[in-house]
Amino acid sequence: MGWQSCPFLVTPKELKTSFEPFKLVTDNACVPIDYTDTPVEEFLNIYSALYEQLISGKVFDEKYMGQLKQIAITSNLSDIKFGMEHELDGKWVKAVINDKKSILPYLAPFTFGTYTENDKLYVSTRASYLAYRESIFGYEIIFPKFSQSDADYYELTSEKELKAYPDYELFRKTIVKITKPFCFQLNGIVKKTSIRVSDEVKAYLPNMYCIKSKGIEIL
Repeated sequence: MGWQSCPFLVTPKELKTSFEPFKLVTDNACVPIDYTDTPVEEFLNIYSALYEQLISGKVFDEKYMGQLKQIAITSNLSDIKFGMEHELDGKWVKAVINDKKSILPYLAPFTFGTYTENDKLYVSTRASYLAYRESIFGYEIIFPKFSQSDADYYELTSEKELKAYPDYELFRKTIVKITKPFCFQLNGIVKKTSIRVSDEVKAYLPNMYCIKSKGIEIL
């Protein structure tokens, strides 16, 4: 199964506004037995720490890496089912139960890299943020992208029939509305990327380590 995504960097205030239609849910780890959802402010604190680190030009060290988390979004918390209750380190925990049609869109950090091949400039956002923390650029919203075999397995026409696809589209369109494509120049080559940045963020981009360390000119 492939993935579609919309990478972005916006201010914490702009992200808070984008979250307004949604609840946030930890869907990739065990949670306390009384867990229902993650307060927006809790995740915004994590995002704010990332944001301030990025625009100040610092490289992430080990003490910050534990704060880099992914989070799922949903507009209907009643759709989320928990189970697999068990004891862990003396406490009872549970986890989200996913069936084939309940995959949630989620946010995770992404990295920014460039390379030149046959005199063409390319951008990569697929490296592991855990392994290449000096290249962290922001967060991205991620959702499946079906091949024909995926569609056959899920007994759907496409990923657009998954229950949570409208949530992915709503969040993506909100981000697109408040941002513009990240454009830059490197070694005389101009590149327009799929990364979205807000006007307020753009002023800080030259400070970012993954930008200034490569001599990138922001356009």
